Amino acid sequence: MLGHSLPSPILSNFAFLAIFGVDLFFCLSGFLIGRILLKEAARWGETKTAGLTNFWYRRWMRTLPLYVFFFFVSLKFDWQGATTFGEQFRYLVFAQNFAWTMTDFYRLSWSLAVEEWFYYTFPLLILLMIGFGASVKRAAMITIAVFIVVPFLARVGMPIQPVRYDDARYVVLYRLDAIGFGVLVAYLYTWHKPLFDRIIRFWYIPLAFVVGIIVLTKQGVPWTLNDKVLQSVFFSCSAIFFAALIPAFFHLRPSRSQLLNRFVKFTSLVSYSIYLGHIFAFTLVISVLNRFGLHEAIYNNPWIVYPIFTLCVYLLAYLTYRLVEKPFLKLRDVDGFSFVKFLKSLQRLGAGK
Repeated sequence: MLGHSLPSPILSNFAFLAIFGVDLFFCLSGFLIGRILLKEAARWGETKTAGLTNFWYRRWMRTLPLYVFFFFVSLKFDWQGATTFGEQFRYLVFAQNFAWTMTDFYRLSWSLAVEEWFYYTFPLLILLMIGFGASVKRAAMITIAVFIVVPFLARVGMPIQPVRYDDARYVVLYRLDAIGFGVLVAYLYTWHKPLFDRIIRFWYIPLAFVVGIIVLTKQGVPWTLNDKVLQSVFFSCSAIFFAALIPAFFHLRPSRSQLLNRFVKFTSLVSYSIYLGHIFAFTLVISVLNRFGLHEAIYNNPWIVYPIFTLCVYLLAYLTYRLVEKPFLKLRDVDGFSFVKFLKSLQRLGAGK
């Protein structure tokens, strides 16, 4: 919530930390999904495309239903105002910000677009390398290198106009390296576990660099760097040092407080719904406050409005998780139900059988 314009001068000074929250999220996603991918890819030499399509099916059944739901909600209730399906169709294929700036419509979806292009292209490239005769380990290393190098070169060689650090942050092609560094850590965990464990002992080194990057960002350094190479290096360094903290995060243990553990577990359960739905919760609260003439009295008091926002965000997230996310997750996890069977069921429905 601190990434949005809320009425607390003190907390608003920390809103810039949302930048690094996304960087950390990309690295963690690359590590978690990368571990799954590297494990499954070991069988792709025999299963060929079946393993790939099954991976896509499981990821898309996890991410697309709720995304599509909120997309259609946004057409009517986006904070920027109502719009039409025809004007925003590109959002359904995640083309809203692939190599260009996006509009303010459904803007929070920019980071999901980065994730979805990773889900689509990363395993596809691994399978292509395997098809050319590379081992899974070599195929993974080549793919990771592509994901780290290409975004850097893209940021340097074909910057979007106008060239602004803020613009580049929201472009898929410029941000895939953050996920790539996360997958690199998953690669170390899978095939170089001693090195992965050794990094844990030196956790304070990347932490010190992360703190330094945060301080520099607070001072406005990324925006004042007029050299696109230096700006691109700043992107890469942020991802590298956050990724280097993952081994330490991986070995964290649950709290002794059962209540805190249950809250963290519940938050992780509905986190995707929180991510996609929090703007709509904010919009709903503000609309209700305006309707009853309470906006000035409540919105300007952070000690009242923040708890209200938080409660509504969690309530909406829980409802959308139960009503939209969970049914598709159950369908996805049915034994024997695969991507191919899913497509055949759609064909039967289309044929009226």
